[in-house]
Order: sequence, then C-alpha cells, then structure tokens
Amino acid sequence: MGLIKSEKEIRFLKKAAEISNSCIPLIEKSLHEKISEKELTRRVRKKINSQGATLSFQTLCASSDRTSMIHPKPHATDRIISGIGYIDFGASYKGYKADVTVPFIKGKINREETIVVKKTLEAYKLSVKSVKIGVPFWKVHEATDKFLRKNGFEMKHALGHGLGLKVHDSPLILKPRKKLKGKKKKRWERIKKINFQPKMVFTIEPGIYTKKFGSRIENDFLITKEGKLKQLTKSRLIKV
Repeated sequence: MGLIKSEKEIRFLKKAAEISNSCIPLIEKSLHEKISEKELTRRVRKKINSQGATLSFQTLCASSDRTSMIHPKPHATDRIISGIGYIDFGASYKGYKADVTVPFIKGKINREETIVVKKTLEAYKLSVKSVKIGVPFWKVHEATDKFLRKNGFEMKHALGHGLGLKVHDSPLILKPRKKLKGKKKKRWERIKKINFQPKMVFTIEPGIYTKKFGSRIENDFLITKEGKLKQLTKSRLIKV
C-alpha cells in the first residue's frame, strides 16, 4: 500500500465508509433504549455484516468513567450505557478499512464533561481546517495539540493515520511529545517530510482523556485528485 491511493482503492475505501455511515442512525436509535455497551457493538457488527462487509477491528464502546481510556479494556461490557461515551468501529470492504468514532451523550452530564466534549469538537474543527495540500502532517497535529494545551488538555495519541488494507496505514499524523533516539529518530525524520497530497485517505481523530472520563470524534477523509478535502464518514455528536 502506498500513501497515494489508486482509483480502485479509493472506490473500496469509499464503500467501507458508506457501510460504516449506515451504522450511525442505528447507533442513535439504539441509544434511546436501555442498552449495554456489548449489545450496541453487536448491533453494529450485524449491520456491517448484512452489507457484505466485516469489521475493520474489534469495536470499542465505552461510557461513563471507561471513556478515560483511549483503548478501553475490555472492548465493551455489560454496563448499561449512560452519560458521556463513544463507540469506535469500522467496516472492512474487500479488505479496505474504515475507522469511525462516534461520541455520544445519554442523559445529563456534568460541567467538566460538557467542557471536554466541547473542546474535543472544537479541536476537531480546527484539525480539519488545518488540512491543506503541501502542509506537513505533523504541523496539523501540532496546531491541534497547541489548541488543547491552551485549554488545559493535550493530545495523547496521533491525530490521525492513513487508511488502506491496514486500519492504521502509513503515515501517522503525529508530532512526537519527546526527543527521539536511534531507529525512532530516523523513522521520524522520514515521517516529518510527508505532506498532504491528492488521493490520500486518512482519519482525523482528536480526543481528550482525563482521569475520570474522556471524549473522541473520528472521521475518514479523502483529498481528491483536484486537491479538495472530502469527508467520507459522517460521525457527529449524538445526544439522547
């Protein structure tokens, strides 16, 4: 897999995104019920499988204090969903992966949680606006991290990553938080030279995680051959 995708690869990635998008109304409808994290992930899997696709990875669903984890373990529980939460999933179509994180609020949340959700969404909007042809990947991560730090938070993972036959394809949209040595430094020297170019497909996924809770939103994007940024997936904050 290269950084620049062929027309065939883009077609398959668009289909994976389309199938993933079909799950979002199901997620919203399901959240109106008394439903567990595990049951929500089961419904998403069933919806994806019904369209001739498989899961890109094991779906993650977290609510309440479990949202403080970037990758919650276990991936989902029998806990009835309430409060702040997110579900991270994706469809794999003919081997090509989508990756989507849908944030949600079920019922009331407190002031601190409200601020975290608000700043996550603001960071997402800033990230998307920062993506332009010729801009190095790491500069978009840096701009988002600066915004979050200004508001008392930080980016604890890459802002995004490429998509393809691997759900975490190259390259990472990342700026290291500390000085690197040896092989890691050499790898970073290669990565930092990568700029946004037409026919790249990647995710944008800012998140905030405190000791008590967290929030994340993630969508998949394509830079068209004309150089325009096209959003492929339709994740949004769901409130019920």
